[in-house]
Amino acid sequence: MVKQILFRILPIAIVTIMLASCKSNVPYEILIASDGEIGWEKEPCEISFKGKTIPARIKCRGGFSSKYEKHSYSLELDEKVPLAGLPESKKFILNANYIDKTFMRHVLCYDLYREMNPEKNAAPLCKYTNLTIDSIYNGLYVMMQHIDANMLGLNKSDSMAMLFKEPPVFKNDTSTDYDQKFPKKKKCDMSLYMDEFKNFLFNADDATFAKEIGERIDIENVIDWHILLLFSNGEDGLKKNFFLYKKNSSTPYRIALWDCDHSFGRDGDNELNLMRSEIDCNRNIMLKRLSEIPEIGYEKRLCERYKELRDSKIISAEHIDEKIAEYNSIIQEDVERNFAIWPINSPNYFDDNTYEQELEIIRKFVEMRLPLLDKQLGYTKN
Repeated sequence: MVKQILFRILPIAIVTIMLASCKSNVPYEILIASDGEIGWEKEPCEISFKGKTIPARIKCRGGFSSKYEKHSYSLELDEKVPLAGLPESKKFILNANYIDKTFMRHVLCYDLYREMNPEKNAAPLCKYTNLTIDSIYNGLYVMMQHIDANMLGLNKSDSMAMLFKEPPVFKNDTSTDYDQKFPKKKKCDMSLYMDEFKNFLFNADDATFAKEIGERIDIENVIDWHILLLFSNGEDGLKKNFFLYKKNSSTPYRIALWDCDHSFGRDGDNELNLMRSEIDCNRNIMLKRLSEIPEIGYEKRLCERYKELRDSKIISAEHIDEKIAEYNSIIQEDVERNFAIWPINSPNYFDDNTYEQELEIIRKFVEMRLPLLDKQLGYTKN
């Protein structure tokens, strides 16, 4: 017990000294005062930010990531505020980003996805923040928007507006648990629409599929999602790590991006993947059928869109370098403080790479990935 206490107290003391003596470029600090140990059920707390204190509720969050010592949290405030510079809301995510030592993979994927098409491609806005819980520094976090009907701009008065988290519509299983987020399932169960969509994806004949797929889901949005998965080699995102939503009766389904730490050179549970294995988009039934039915012309559209994104430099090594430099200028000093209490050689990591080495992995991955993708999608520079 004494060793456990010292293991926690000594790093905190070191960080306290560092906080007092080192400059931080992270512009936001969140202070949380709780009534006790934060668990997996919502508990009352107070959130302090820029001198304002707001009653709230907090709980730990995460599935597989719950095994890590540094926890992520869900916040639900009593009033809407623009917390940490994010758009006004009551709900926010404090992402521990434990598995990704760069603190960049989520933010990078979300930024790229929105940049591709700000009107149609939804992903959480993020801000870096330092977190203190009950007067103890808890490390560097990524504050994220909570994906919900408000964030996505759903017309709540429209009976066809709906939102699902990771509905199992792109994979061949019998699950009908579509994780409906809007409207509340008790108020109006929209599962029938997911049943119909999934049945269409798997069972419609080719002619019907080609004729109707564009009425059901936004193909431009799908193409950008597809390209981002290819570019980042985000195999984990093919069948999960997304939200499927419909804003109103007149819009098709669209995909909102979520959970992208398995990308840009790292794979499941942080395993290194510098193109050791390549994403197989045919594992997603929708992408497979879109690509295989000639009448749709999807492959041509995919290649044309990729060329647009390459020519505009959104998909480029230069742009990734710029994004890394932008994020690094904010968090570089605070990364060191974070790792003083959450060491880089934890047993839950595959290796003890430093922050700088991890940044180099992203750069090296992009250097390796782009020529392969250029060849696959027939891109040549003008």
